[in-house]
Amino acid sequence: MKEEKLREIIKKEVKSMLKESSLSRVWWHNHEHDCGAITAYRAAKDCGNGEKYTHNDNKKRNKSLLAKLQSKGYGVTKLVGKSNEGGKIATEMSFFVVDLEDFGTLEKDLKKFGEAFEQDSILFIPRKAIENEAQAYLVETTHCSNAWVGYGKKMIWEKGKIGIASKIYTSYVGGRPFIFETVESDLIKPPGNGYGWWALHTIAKKNWQDIADD
Repeated sequence: MKEEKLREIIKKEVKSMLKESSLSRVWWHNHEHDCGAITAYRAAKDCGNGEKYTHNDNKKRNKSLLAKLQSKGYGVTKLVGKSNEGGKIATEMSFFVVDLEDFGTLEKDLKKFGEAFEQDSILFIPRKAIENEAQAYLVETTHCSNAWVGYGKKMIWEKGKIGIASKIYTSYVGGRPFIFETVESDLIKPPGNGYGWWALHTIAKKNWQDIADD
Protein backbone atom coordinates (compact mmCIF):
# COMPACT_ATOMS: atom_id res chain seq x y z
CA MET A 1 0.00 0.00 0.00
CA LYS A 2 2.84 2.39 0.87
CA GLU A 3 4.58 1.68 -2.45
CA GLU A 4 1.31 2.31 -4.31
CA LYS A 5 0.85 5.64 -2.56
CA LEU A 6 4.47 6.62 -3.25
CA ARG A 7 4.09 5.80 -6.95
CA GLU A 8 0.96 7.97 -7.11
CA ILE A 9 2.78 10.89 -5.44
CA ILE A 10 5.74 10.56 -7.83
CA LYS A 11 3.36 10.39 -10.81
CA LYS A 12 1.66 13.64 -9.73
CA GLU A 13 4.99 15.38 -9.15
CA VAL A 14 6.34 14.36 -12.56
CA LYS A 15 3.10 15.51 -14.24
CA SER A 16 3.31 18.85 -12.45
CA MET A 17 6.97 19.32 -13.43
CA LEU A 18 6.24 18.54 -17.09
CA LYS A 19 3.33 20.95 -17.12
CA GLU A 20 5.41 23.72 -15.55
CA SER A 21 8.26 23.10 -17.99
CA SER A 22 5.95 23.25 -21.00
CA LEU A 23 4.24 26.40 -19.76
CA SER A 24 7.62 28.02 -19.17
CA ARG A 25 8.56 27.39 -22.80
CA VAL A 26 5.30 28.93 -23.99
CA TRP A 27 5.79 31.95 -21.75
CA TRP A 28 9.38 32.33 -22.98
CA HIS A 29 8.12 32.74 -26.54
CA ASN A 30 6.40 35.97 -25.45
CA HIS A 31 9.67 37.30 -24.10
CA GLU A 32 10.99 37.17 -27.66
CA HIS A 33 7.96 37.52 -29.95
CA ASP A 34 4.36 38.66 -30.36
CA CYS A 35 1.99 35.83 -29.52
CA GLY A 36 -1.72 35.15 -29.59
CA ALA A 37 -4.39 32.55 -28.99
CA ILE A 38 -7.23 31.28 -31.13
CA THR A 39 -9.47 28.27 -31.66
CA ALA A 40 -11.84 27.24 -34.43
CA TYR A 41 -14.15 25.40 -32.02
CA ARG A 42 -17.71 26.68 -31.97
CA ALA A 43 -20.91 25.27 -30.47
CA ALA A 44 -23.25 26.21 -33.32
CA LYS A 45 -23.71 28.36 -36.42
CA ASP A 46 -25.50 31.71 -36.59
CA CYS A 47 -24.15 33.26 -33.39
CA GLY A 48 -24.73 30.01 -31.51
CA ASN A 49 -28.43 29.80 -32.40
CA GLY A 50 -28.22 27.64 -35.53
CA GLU A 51 -27.22 24.12 -36.44
CA LYS A 52 -24.81 22.62 -33.90
CA TYR A 53 -21.28 21.70 -34.88
CA THR A 54 -20.33 18.11 -34.10
CA HIS A 55 -17.08 17.13 -32.39
CA ASN A 56 -15.82 15.91 -35.77
CA ASP A 57 -16.79 19.23 -37.38
CA ASN A 58 -14.74 21.11 -34.81
CA LYS A 59 -11.76 18.81 -35.28
CA LYS A 60 -11.81 19.57 -39.01
CA ARG A 61 -12.24 23.29 -38.32
CA ASN A 62 -9.16 23.27 -36.09
CA LYS A 63 -7.22 21.24 -38.66
CA SER A 64 -8.06 23.87 -41.25
CA LEU A 65 -7.07 26.68 -38.87
CA LEU A 66 -3.76 24.97 -38.03
CA ALA A 67 -2.90 24.64 -41.73
CA LYS A 68 -3.68 28.31 -42.32
CA LEU A 69 -1.51 29.39 -39.37
CA GLN A 70 1.44 27.22 -40.33
CA SER A 71 1.20 28.21 -44.00
CA LYS A 72 1.75 31.79 -42.80
CA GLY A 73 4.97 30.74 -41.06
CA TYR A 74 3.78 30.98 -37.47
CA GLY A 75 4.82 28.65 -34.67
CA VAL A 76 1.84 26.87 -33.14
CA THR A 77 1.45 25.06 -29.81
CA LYS A 78 -1.56 22.94 -28.88
CA LEU A 79 -3.36 23.93 -25.71
CA VAL A 80 -6.26 22.31 -23.91
CA GLY A 81 -8.94 24.81 -22.98
CA LYS A 82 -11.90 24.65 -20.65
CA SER A 83 -15.00 26.80 -20.74
CA ASN A 84 -18.24 26.91 -18.80
CA GLU A 85 -20.98 25.84 -21.21
CA GLY A 86 -24.37 26.08 -19.53
CA GLY A 87 -23.07 25.00 -16.14
CA LYS A 88 -20.94 22.19 -17.59
CA ILE A 89 -17.20 22.34 -18.16
CA ALA A 90 -16.43 21.86 -21.85
CA THR A 91 -12.92 20.92 -22.95
CA GLU A 92 -11.55 21.83 -26.35
CA MET A 93 -8.29 22.20 -28.20
CA SER A 94 -6.92 25.64 -29.01
CA PHE A 95 -3.73 27.14 -30.36
CA PHE A 96 -1.07 29.39 -28.86
CA VAL A 97 0.49 31.14 -31.87
CA VAL A 98 3.97 32.69 -32.04
CA ASP A 99 5.29 35.14 -34.63
CA LEU A 100 8.66 33.36 -34.73
CA GLU A 101 9.95 35.31 -37.72
CA ASP A 102 8.61 38.64 -36.40
CA PHE A 103 6.55 39.30 -39.51
CA GLY A 104 4.44 41.82 -37.59
CA THR A 105 1.21 40.49 -39.10
CA LEU A 106 0.02 38.14 -36.36
CA GLU A 107 -2.75 40.33 -34.95
CA LYS A 108 -4.16 41.02 -38.41
CA ASP A 109 -4.12 37.32 -39.34
CA LEU A 110 -5.66 36.19 -36.05
CA LYS A 111 -8.48 38.70 -36.50
CA LYS A 112 -9.07 37.47 -40.05
CA PHE A 113 -9.16 33.82 -38.97
CA GLY A 114 -11.24 34.62 -35.89
CA GLU A 115 -13.91 36.15 -38.10
CA ALA A 116 -13.70 33.33 -40.66
CA PHE A 117 -14.25 30.70 -37.95
CA GLU A 118 -17.05 32.65 -36.23
CA GLN A 119 -15.12 33.35 -33.04
CA ASP A 120 -16.32 35.95 -30.56
CA SER A 121 -12.76 37.19 -30.17
CA ILE A 122 -9.08 36.38 -30.43
CA LEU A 123 -6.36 37.08 -27.90
CA PHE A 124 -3.31 39.10 -28.92
CA ILE A 125 -0.26 39.14 -26.64
CA PRO A 126 2.34 41.74 -27.69
CA ARG A 127 5.98 40.91 -27.07
CA LYS A 128 6.88 41.11 -23.37
CA ALA A 129 3.28 41.44 -22.22
CA ILE A 130 4.09 38.68 -19.76
CA GLU A 131 6.68 41.03 -18.24
CA ASN A 132 4.12 43.85 -18.00
CA GLU A 133 5.97 45.89 -20.62
CA ALA A 134 2.89 45.69 -22.87
CA GLN A 135 -0.78 44.75 -22.44
CA ALA A 136 -2.51 41.69 -23.80
CA TYR A 137 -5.98 42.26 -25.19
CA LEU A 138 -8.94 40.60 -26.82
CA VAL A 139 -10.17 41.78 -30.20
CA GLU A 140 -13.80 41.04 -31.04
CA THR A 141 -14.23 39.29 -34.37
CA THR A 142 -17.97 38.76 -34.41
CA HIS A 143 -20.84 40.81 -35.84
CA CYS A 144 -23.34 39.01 -33.58
CA SER A 145 -25.77 41.09 -31.54
CA ASN A 146 -24.53 39.49 -28.31
CA ALA A 147 -20.98 40.80 -28.83
CA TRP A 148 -19.38 42.12 -25.68
CA VAL A 149 -18.21 45.50 -26.97
CA GLY A 150 -18.62 45.36 -30.75
CA TYR A 151 -16.84 44.10 -33.82
CA GLY A 152 -13.18 45.13 -34.10
CA LYS A 153 -13.04 46.70 -30.64
CA LYS A 154 -10.38 45.81 -28.10
CA MET A 155 -10.72 44.72 -24.50
CA ILE A 156 -7.53 45.22 -22.51
CA TRP A 157 -6.93 42.32 -20.15
CA GLU A 158 -7.93 43.16 -16.63
CA LYS A 159 -8.34 40.30 -14.18
CA GLY A 160 -11.38 41.81 -12.52
CA LYS A 161 -13.26 42.14 -15.82
CA ILE A 162 -12.31 39.14 -17.90
CA GLY A 163 -12.08 36.90 -14.97
CA ILE A 164 -10.38 33.64 -14.62
CA ALA A 165 -6.62 33.40 -14.49
CA SER A 166 -3.62 34.38 -16.52
CA LYS A 167 -3.65 37.11 -19.14
CA ILE A 168 -1.57 34.83 -21.32
CA TYR A 169 -4.22 32.11 -21.47
CA THR A 170 -7.56 33.88 -21.42
CA SER A 171 -9.85 34.16 -24.43
CA TYR A 172 -13.53 33.89 -25.25
CA VAL A 173 -15.49 31.06 -26.83
CA GLY A 174 -19.23 31.25 -27.37
CA GLY A 175 -19.38 34.50 -25.39
CA ARG A 176 -17.94 32.92 -22.25
CA PRO A 177 -14.61 33.35 -20.45
CA PHE A 178 -12.15 30.69 -21.50
CA ILE A 179 -8.83 29.66 -19.97
CA PHE A 180 -6.07 27.50 -21.41
CA GLU A 181 -4.94 25.07 -18.75
CA THR A 182 -2.56 22.48 -20.17
CA VAL A 183 0.09 22.55 -22.85
CA GLU A 184 -0.39 19.44 -24.96
CA SER A 185 2.95 19.63 -26.73
CA ASP A 186 5.69 22.05 -27.66
CA LEU A 187 5.59 23.71 -31.06
CA ILE A 188 3.80 21.60 -33.64
CA LYS A 189 6.45 20.73 -36.20
CA PRO A 190 5.84 21.90 -39.77
CA PRO A 191 6.10 19.45 -42.71
CA GLY A 192 9.52 17.92 -43.31
CA ASN A 193 9.69 18.18 -47.09
CA GLY A 194 8.28 19.93 -50.13
CA TYR A 195 5.42 17.49 -50.62
CA GLY A 196 4.36 18.00 -47.01
CA TRP A 197 4.28 21.76 -47.45
CA TRP A 198 2.34 21.29 -50.67
CA ALA A 199 -0.29 19.28 -48.79
CA LEU A 200 -0.40 21.82 -45.96
CA HIS A 201 -0.97 24.76 -48.32
CA THR A 202 -3.65 22.75 -50.13
CA ILE A 203 -5.51 22.16 -46.86
CA ALA A 204 -5.05 25.82 -45.88
CA LYS A 205 -6.89 26.91 -49.03
CA LYS A 206 -9.79 24.47 -48.57
CA ASN A 207 -13.06 25.09 -46.81
CA TRP A 208 -12.95 23.12 -43.56
CA GLN A 209 -16.01 21.13 -44.68
CA ASP A 210 -14.01 19.73 -47.61
CA ILE A 211 -11.25 18.34 -45.39
CA ALA A 212 -11.25 14.54 -45.12
CA ASP A 213 -12.08 12.94 -41.78
CA ASP A 214 -9.16 11.64 -39.72
